[in-house]
Amino acid sequence: MPNLEKRVQALEQEHSELRRTIELQTIAIGALVNKSMLEKLNEKHNKIFEALITHDRLTNEQLAELRAQQVEEDGKIVGLQTEMRQRFTDLDGKIVGQQTEMRQHFAEQDSKIAGLQTEVRQRFAEQDRKTTELQTTQTALLQQILTRLPEK
Repeated sequence: MPNLEKRVQALEQEHSELRRTIELQTIAIGALVNKSMLEKLNEKHNKIFEALITHDRLTNEQLAELRAQQVEEDGKIVGLQTEMRQRFTDLDGKIVGQQTEMRQHFAEQDSKIAGLQTEVRQRFAEQDRKTTELQTTQTALLQQILTRLPEK
């Protein structure tokens, strides 16, 4: 019996070792399968990542172009604003010049009008003087005529 017990014990021990071996082999096979699947997944992911990286590069290039265009447009806008300010300044200068010319012209016209008014006043004064002289002369003549007329 001790032989049988030893034999059963040896079989149990062998069975236990085989179980461990099977477990280790199962783990190793699982690891190999997982490693293989991971490698395949990595290949797929690498392709996806490469596509994303390429897309990012393209997007960044397009954004850089758009920023350059925006800077160019901003420069054009600033240039146009500056040009418009210069033109407005020029127009303001021209308007001020024309206003000055008009004021001078009106001042000359006012001066001419004042001269004409003075001349008209002088002529009226002269006419008034002449009219007064005529009236005086007429009155004197009428008095002479009246004095020569016989009295009734």
